[in-house]
Amino acid sequence: SSGINAEYGVPELFENMTAALIHSQPENAKKFMIKYLETLKEYRDEKGNYPAMFTDANMTAVFGMLDVTNKGYISMEQYRSALKTLGVKKYNARPDGCEKDQISLPTFITEAKQGLEQASSNFVKLS
Repeated sequence: SSGINAEYGVPELFENMTAALIHSQPENAKKFMIKYLETLKEYRDEKGNYPAMFTDANMTAVFGMLDVTNKGYISMEQYRSALKTLGVKKYNARPDGCEKDQISLPTFITEAKQGLEQASSNFVKLS
């Protein structure tokens, strides 16, 4: 049973849904989860908009917390750590700026969005 759960992305689904629930703190958790699952299903079936838990403003705030001296970039280690914190497990290991260990805000947002979208699209349709 745990093999089937992993094969269909069930643990990741629950991790993402729980994170979305905690982040959004809706008045009606049941309705929120139903809407979240419906949106995921639509995305999976039609490649529509994935259910973005984090906005550009949220990602900018995360970046700002890491770039405390306002240099305009973060290190690769900070990039990896921040993406993992956002729930992104698979990400570009060599983003723009990695050669200089300087990841810019636009690069961070692009990579975070792609990683979050990929995480949301990993849920396999049951046959």
